Amino acid sequence: MSTPNESVMCRGASPIASSDAKVRGQWVTLGTDRFYRISNVDRMPPFLMSLVSDSDHWMFVSSSGGLTAGRRNSDNALFPYCTEDKLEDNAANTGSRTIIWAERDGRRYVWEPFSKAGRGLYDTTTNLYKNVAGNKLVFEEVNHDLGLEFRSLWTMSGPTGSGSSSSRRSPTRPRPP
Repeated sequence: MSTPNESVMCRGASPIASSDAKVRGQWVTLGTDRFYRISNVDRMPPFLMSLVSDSDHWMFVSSSGGLTAGRRNSDNALFPYCTEDKLEDNAANTGSRTIIWAERDGRRYVWEPFSKAGRGLYDTTTNLYKNVAGNKLVFEEVNHDLGLEFRSLWTMSGPTGSGSSSSRRSPTRPRPP
């Protein structure tokens, strides 16, 4: 018979967070837009999406965060125009990258949302949203341990092409250590 400590997987001296959360999809409203949300999207194999534009701009995005975008054709790409597997592998180079320092109870924590290297360091939920019009894509990671939420938005818009923005908020109380 094993003791509770024997079943805990660790990275160095730190326990690795794990969850049996299921992938779910549902319609939600963010601001004034209707989106389809895939909860726990990190539990799915990566997949490719496109964002639509009302002009000659284009964007292809991997669910892992890597992307390519441009105007008219592949010769006018802003990021390397490559195959889906390379977009997936390039997420740290072409997608959103954020490093957050948080302080809780006198201790400092470093959190890098969506990072493959940081998976398991915190109890997180990763969600993906795409609006009905198909021109907005939101990556969201909720860090339950720190009580923080980070969102990264990619959008297609008229003459300027694509745009991005990000936000961080504290929607929940952190879980006790």
